[in-house]
Amino acid sequence: MIVTATPTWRPFHDEPLFTDDLLHGVDDIPEASRAAVITYLEQVAHVRRAPLHTTTAFNALHFGFDPQTRGYQAAVLDPELFVRLDTGTVALPVLPVGTFVRIERGQQSLWAEVVARFGAHDETHSDGWVPAHLSGAPATLDAMGCRPERVILDPEAFGAPLTPRERVELRRLRQRGVLLDDRGHLTGKVCYPNPKVADLDDTALYAHHLLTAGKPLLVGGPLGGLLIDPHDDDTLAMALQTALDTIDKLLDQTPHLRRWGAYATPAERYERRRDRPGLLGGADLDDVTHAATRATLEPRFTGVWPLLAGWVDSAKVTDPEQVDVDPLELTAAAEAVAHVNLAIADVATSAVDGLLVDGVHLRIDDRWQAAGVWLAQPEPVQTDVRGVDPLRPLALGYHESLPSSSFASDTPPDRDLSDRQPDDGTAGQPDGADTDAAADGKGRDTGEDTPTGGNQVRQETRPDDADPDAADIDLPDGSDDDAVEDAIVVEHLHDSLVVYTVALRPVHLDSDALPLPDHVDDLLADGTLVIELHHDGDNLDDNERIQQVERSDGELSGFAWPLSFYPGIKVTVAVARGARRLSAATTLLTKPLLHGAAFRWAADVKILAAALGIDLPDVGPQTPEQTVPRAANPNVPARHQGIDPLRKLIVTALRRHGAAGSFGARRLTGPQLFTALFGPDLSNPALMWQVIYTCDRLVDAGKLTCEPNQGRPDKPGSGGPDTFVWWPDDAARRQAQAHSDQQRRVALRGKVHEHWVPPGTRALPGGYQASDEARSAYAEFVRKVRGPKADTRLPTGYTFVRGHTRGSEPGSSWLSLT
Repeated sequence: MIVTATPTWRPFHDEPLFTDDLLHGVDDIPEASRAAVITYLEQVAHVRRAPLHTTTAFNALHFGFDPQTRGYQAAVLDPELFVRLDTGTVALPVLPVGTFVRIERGQQSLWAEVVARFGAHDETHSDGWVPAHLSGAPATLDAMGCRPERVILDPEAFGAPLTPRERVELRRLRQRGVLLDDRGHLTGKVCYPNPKVADLDDTALYAHHLLTAGKPLLVGGPLGGLLIDPHDDDTLAMALQTALDTIDKLLDQTPHLRRWGAYATPAERYERRRDRPGLLGGADLDDVTHAATRATLEPRFTGVWPLLAGWVDSAKVTDPEQVDVDPLELTAAAEAVAHVNLAIADVATSAVDGLLVDGVHLRIDDRWQAAGVWLAQPEPVQTDVRGVDPLRPLALGYHESLPSSSFASDTPPDRDLSDRQPDDGTAGQPDGADTDAAADGKGRDTGEDTPTGGNQVRQETRPDDADPDAADIDLPDGSDDDAVEDAIVVEHLHDSLVVYTVALRPVHLDSDALPLPDHVDDLLADGTLVIELHHDGDNLDDNERIQQVERSDGELSGFAWPLSFYPGIKVTVAVARGARRLSAATTLLTKPLLHGAAFRWAADVKILAAALGIDLPDVGPQTPEQTVPRAANPNVPARHQGIDPLRKLIVTALRRHGAAGSFGARRLTGPQLFTALFGPDLSNPALMWQVIYTCDRLVDAGKLTCEPNQGRPDKPGSGGPDTFVWWPDDAARRQAQAHSDQQRRVALRGKVHEHWVPPGTRALPGGYQASDEARSAYAEFVRKVRGPKADTRLPTGYTFVRGHTRGSEPGSSWLSLT
């Protein structure tokens, strides 16, 4: 890459900054090229009035944003390729950040770039209050496939300031309230082709746009010129993703920009706002931050946009003379949102042991809805929640709205010490649904809303007086008969699936039996059943892992329990209607119980202490909990909820049956996991999708990863089911990611012109015109990338330079007018 000698890089004047260096990964970029790109991105960020997003940074490098003229060159880009918006539009098309649009009103046209976008649900309140079920919820579309959004445009993206005609047109659009609202934003219903597309983040969604509707723009730019075959969809998608990843990492390395998610804003401008008086200046920033972080008796979810909009609207009413310009109009809204989120983030990251000085735990819960939803939760807060990075969204609000969530509570009173820190692939992570990020839904549709949930029902069955063997157990002093009752906890109850946990008593181990709750009898298939036992921490023989059992008087008989089992050990069992295969698992602890090193699995300590004839340790009250199931929130589709009690069984099945990969990984698709859990004979599509949604929640919680089988880039999901991956630890995952990045670079080798200056237009020096050779080469290039009907005339004031190796002569491109 030839680095310009001028202090500001100018597209169409200097050698391109978008070269093959950006397709090699951030660590492989030569230092001079890295410095040039970083300097340029900082200059663009300071010139533009909205924060840079990863996608708009890509646009600046790829399509040529000129910091001197403060805009792109529309004549070079061809506005006919922009997304068209008419004033009669009822529903908006999908407009990810980075999309170029042209607003048409009669003979008038206004060009702009999308610079920010977020959810705009109407259930939010002007004081910032957001209903819990919206925070982190998966994409929920109405019957027409739409959802409400606020899309912020930059009408100055093609040159600032606007011309008088453009200012008049923008004012008319705002005043009429058609398409644009009074703040100049696109607001309303945005319709998606399917839920999977709606769940993509802006970077992935923009990549999807460039590979489909925006493909002529993409292949007509430097990226297409760098590829040997720009019409190879797989190579184009891989190169685009590599470039976006590299640019995102370069934004992280810019010393004078602050990041909020995918956005980057100049640190100097943020500090200037802090020092500035007036509306949304430093004092207001502190007040708004306090409103989002103040202590309350219950968890409070606060949305940044409704809080800001309510603040400004209130000021307009109470002190209109002080509000000469709305600080949330046009692109100023995007910067205000970024600054407020940064201010709250600074408070959240200053917490000691996860808590602010007033005992409030503060964290971001959703970056998308309402421009950011912050959760302020009073003590007590689960220790493992407090230990998670407060800037990592966990979608706790969404999960609080689901049935049987223990969102704001500590350990339930009837849970014994053996339930601490299970090593089932969830150790070190928040328990239950509390901190799993919301399932993104992946666009999968079961065709029905399948009722699910983690509803727990404690069933006390077969007391001691019904079992003569129970008399053989000597109870410690102070114990009562309840200490040896069978405690079966039904964790999920549905017509097609029951998941329950039982603590085995000595009589069950001696008689090789597994108790069944009352609800299971009708679900079991007739004849001999197969049960697969997952018992991590013990190397089971094949005849112990897979066993054939029979149904017998409220229990399954014929087990050969492993020798490492002991009285009180807890077994979780999943039974699907009509399935001949059952899945069962114990829970390995990170530390053994107090009774000795052999007691390494979760257990009911009452039963264990009774069997050992020792005093029961003081573990607090053991009052049985009768959990009353709550109705699912009607605004949360049941098909997206997943089945929390299946999480442990999914992880254990994936570890055992997953296809072995590098760095200890195990991989299975959703349908393969369904077969591993319930056998190949069961056909239940609705239940299979619930297994897949549960895997999605594990992915969002960071316990699994998901490898989409992309198929065709223009058709998400066309490559078949996603693959879910279990990793032995985070180090293995990081190594695999680095290896994957390397493989992507290797895959591009031989498909990218090395040391290449891509073809493109260049600004003509004064007194020169394009040569006939340049005009002919441009026409040939345009027809190739945009089709035979494209306008092949060179834009006035520009010439065309063929692609060439750096340092070589590209041929004559201009002639002197004299």
